[in-house]
Amino acid sequence: MTPSPAPDLAQKTRRSMASGVFIAFGALAVLAWIGIIIGSIRKTPGIEGVLGGIFGGLFIALLVAVAGAWLAMRVAFPPSPKVIDPAEGADLEASLRDVLDELEKSRLKTIRQINARAAWRVPLCCAGGLGVWIMGQFTDDPGDLGDFAALLIVPGLMGYVWASLDLSNKYARLYKSHVLPRLAASFGDLSYRHAVVPDMARLKAENLFREDADASADDEIFGTYRNLPLNIVELKLERGSGKNRTTVFDGLLVEIELPRDTNAVTAVVSDEGAFGNFRDRMKANGRQRVRLEDPVFEKVYEVYGDDQIAARALLNPAFMERLLALGERPDFGRPLALCSGRRLTFAMPKRLGRNLFEPPSFQKPAASREALVQLRNDIAAVLSAADAVIDLDHRFEVMARR
Repeated sequence: MTPSPAPDLAQKTRRSMASGVFIAFGALAVLAWIGIIIGSIRKTPGIEGVLGGIFGGLFIALLVAVAGAWLAMRVAFPPSPKVIDPAEGADLEASLRDVLDELEKSRLKTIRQINARAAWRVPLCCAGGLGVWIMGQFTDDPGDLGDFAALLIVPGLMGYVWASLDLSNKYARLYKSHVLPRLAASFGDLSYRHAVVPDMARLKAENLFREDADASADDEIFGTYRNLPLNIVELKLERGSGKNRTTVFDGLLVEIELPRDTNAVTAVVSDEGAFGNFRDRMKANGRQRVRLEDPVFEKVYEVYGDDQIAARALLNPAFMERLLALGERPDFGRPLALCSGRRLTFAMPKRLGRNLFEPPSFQKPAASREALVQLRNDIAAVLSAADAVIDLDHRFEVMARR
């Protein structure tokens, strides 16, 4: 009879870790049972307190043991990858096969590292919560079973976050840095990088944003698009601190280098709310209100500039009509625009507020076709916004077709 092959090293490691998790949670279950019995006796002396502690503690101890068994099984037998429709995103998976294979190795390594950490950090945090509950039994206001459950479950979840957060973020950055540049390049002479925060000093000097807003940038698409230098940053501006911290802007900052210098500064804003006291700041910079003949546009936007002729040349009827249409898009809100010399800048708030360019979780296979399609769709969405900006003026369109 041929002996069955010995399990490989990875299987042995997972089973060893699973055994450790099960033993740790078994010890927690026993401690929980004893602690509940002691607390019940202190709260209700006599046989009633003893029986209540025994049966109540047994119930909680079984819950702890079941949770430990579930976690041990997850460690020993990781879930199989989700089956995806073979036709969906197959072309993306094939074109990225080389990087996806490397990322899958990194993902599996990340899972092993997280499981190794969780094997002791989750029980440790649960033990801490249990210790707090037991100490509370010797006070004038001992906690009940609900308090016990909260002091066990919440620390356990915190322990898993403690084990996974930094490793998960590291894997996400690795995934984006390998996959997104390739996806961006499929749209033209474009690439992706972790965002470089725009020159906020320049933007604040132009009074595009408030001086007291803190900027953070997550993702950036850059390069040449339709023959024009293009830069798109996912930007977030916040004010205040702690509970008083509020979001001033969350969306895309689209910057296009124009083919000619306008030799003027023209600003178009829909209201004062999101950007705060815009009218006063424009006037303080020597810019005056530009009156236009389109009553529909005037109801929605206010225009300021240091050159009335240049502002009206930029805001031709086609530009105004398309800018109004751009503000009606379902994915982005009404934009603010600033043309300074050769640089055209649009601040486009996201309507739904969701993050763009989010990679799949480390719990999903790197070759997740659903995630790849979503990432490509995110790039298409921001480039669609850039298309709308370029199409605002027929002079830009001519450059884009050359």
